Amino acid sequence: MRTKKLLLTLFIIPLFAFTAHKYYLSLTQIEYNTKNKSVEVIINVFIDDLETAFDKIYNKRFELDTKNEPADSDKYFFEYLQKNVKFKINGKAYNYKYIGKEYDGDVVFFYLEIKNVPTLKDIEINNTILLEHFPEQQNLVKSKVNKKYKSVLLTKKEQTGILKY
Repeated sequence: MRTKKLLLTLFIIPLFAFTAHKYYLSLTQIEYNTKNKSVEVIINVFIDDLETAFDKIYNKRFELDTKNEPADSDKYFFEYLQKNVKFKINGKAYNYKYIGKEYDGDVVFFYLEIKNVPTLKDIEINNTILLEHFPEQQNLVKSKVNKKYKSVLLTKKEQTGILKY
């Protein structure tokens, strides 16, 4: 009986490996800094998904967080983010400054800042990160503005969301 269970387990476990589903998710965190009158943004993306997309977009091998990472990768990151992440604050389009990036395990963190935002009543965000390459991609946006928390989940069907405070 014990042998039967062992054989059954050894047969079933490999089947689960073929049905495992990879999740495609990015996280955008937005916080309004009342002291500096600026919007601070952190975007987390899985490195392997970004490498796959960048290899296709730029027809160039990206080995992020390795000694083979292109020296000018920040240029590509900023270009990609400008194309795929757009903000409107209180109905007005804003550009952001690319502060930089940081790697942590299998995730890259992008740091952005929108300056000169005197008040913040609502944020409209259009986020198409990785949607072109992964139809299942979901881009979660979480925010904290004046001690109010809001979030929205963006997908291929719903690429823009508005957070009101």
